[in-house]
Amino acid sequence: MAITSAGIGSGLDVSGIVSSLMSVERQPLNALTKQKTAYETKVSAYGSMKSALSTFQTAISSLSDATKFNAQAVTSGDTKVFTATANGQATNGSYSVTVNQLAKAQKLVMAGTANTTDVVGTGTLTISFGKFTEATTTPVAAASFTPNTAKTDITIDINSANNTLSGVRDAINASNSSVSAAIVNDGTTNRLVITSKDTGEVNSLKISVADADGNSQDATGLSQLAYDPLAVSGAGKNLTQLQAAKNALFEVDGIAISKASNVITDAIEGVTLNLLSVNTGSTLSLDVATDKEKIKESVKSFVDAFNKLDDTLRNLTKYDSTGKSSGVLLGDATARSVMTQVKAVMTKSLESTNSVNTLTQVGISFLNTGKLALDEAKLSKVLDTNFNDLAALFTASAKTSDALVSYSGSTSKTLSGTYAVNVSQLGSSTVDAAGTINGVAATGNKLSLTGATGDASDGLSIKVLGGALGDRGTVTFTRGYASQLDGLISTLLKSDGVLAAKTDGFKSSITRLDKQADALNLRLTAIEARYRAQYTRLDTVISSMQSTSTFLTQQIAAINANNNSN
Repeated sequence: MAITSAGIGSGLDVSGIVSSLMSVERQPLNALTKQKTAYETKVSAYGSMKSALSTFQTAISSLSDATKFNAQAVTSGDTKVFTATANGQATNGSYSVTVNQLAKAQKLVMAGTANTTDVVGTGTLTISFGKFTEATTTPVAAASFTPNTAKTDITIDINSANNTLSGVRDAINASNSSVSAAIVNDGTTNRLVITSKDTGEVNSLKISVADADGNSQDATGLSQLAYDPLAVSGAGKNLTQLQAAKNALFEVDGIAISKASNVITDAIEGVTLNLLSVNTGSTLSLDVATDKEKIKESVKSFVDAFNKLDDTLRNLTKYDSTGKSSGVLLGDATARSVMTQVKAVMTKSLESTNSVNTLTQVGISFLNTGKLALDEAKLSKVLDTNFNDLAALFTASAKTSDALVSYSGSTSKTLSGTYAVNVSQLGSSTVDAAGTINGVAATGNKLSLTGATGDASDGLSIKVLGGALGDRGTVTFTRGYASQLDGLISTLLKSDGVLAAKTDGFKSSITRLDKQADALNLRLTAIEARYRAQYTRLDTVISSMQSTSTFLTQQIAAINANNNSN
């Protein structure tokens, strides 16, 4: 009889023997798996490093742009009367403000109807915007309505589907224009109120009607909604004015100003005023100053962000003598290089003519632990005494030796240095400037000259506002710490950068190990099948030999018994 289960015939533990043999055969596969896990851990570690660098870059971005140092704080003498903000371009100083009148939107109301479902009429409404000027006697002048050319007329069709009071309201609102409608119940009747969405005299309303009943001048049908400010009440002027359109009237340093809106962006350059109430007869202060606290917070964020980056990189590369807590990237040259490059930027002095050229001068210094610390007293002193140099310490900036030559921008390719400027043609709105920067022909664009591609001055942009032709002095460009770090991290994090290459290398190794593991698994399957077949045959042979042994033993015993009986 054939043996169908290994070990049953002879008692030989075929499964155990095969399992033991396969555990030895699988050792190369286990080594591959361990190596793959190590690579996967490093991929994750590099992901953490890149995330930490990205977070640090976000923090330094608030200091790498010169406009960030234009932070200004605006203080209102009474926030119930007005509030204000500044965009960084306002002139620091104090202004006096008086609000005599707030801007208002015109409101018109229709005579009431008993129900909102009452039919008003059908036809077409045409709503126009403009400025209404009342008639005057001194000098003699007739009333007038001057169209607002910035707005187009609104045409609304009223038909049998929307000819009720509520239907007219909905039709006006559905136009999604700068006019709205609402129904107000005054306790007796329902009255349609039409309101200009925009304040100011130039947004007064004129409503013309093409009434389907054939008479657009009477006070019946859709003509009830007619409102011509120059017409006679009851004949083309059937709505009643609840509120006239008004301009905001206010004074800044005694100068009378009239604006259509309560939000004014063009009265004080760089300042947005939000008028809230009147204070006629008195003045309130409006103070604009550099927001030093906001800049301090940005510098603090810079320090905190570096310390978080340092923590991440230290944890990834740390050494533990027991080996239990060593970092995943211990001994990784690229990881060490990243922090070395970052610190190299932060510990060197800037090449500039400014009085502040190092981070230590503004209170930022390295501790023995490798962390950054901030001395706020030092920072405050620099804010008070060398504010412009503080901005240049972090941002990309430049100084020119000629008062009529100004710095206007740079690119990531612009290198720090002092460059000679020579002008061969002055620019204008119709003619491009011509000349050289650093002795190389620059690109002209109206008043601007930009450094040549490939030159150290590549991307350096200046404006020549006039003056003589020929040599125009120098422009000294400095890339501050935040600007340099931003550029460094961008290089490290770019898709073809060193970190991406290292990560891709790990991933490539993982793919290679997966292929090797697949091939090894196929080989192990074949080996296990061979072992199992071999030991199954052995089990069969042993079982057969045991059966033969038993038979022979029985026969010998029988022979011996027969001999003894004789």
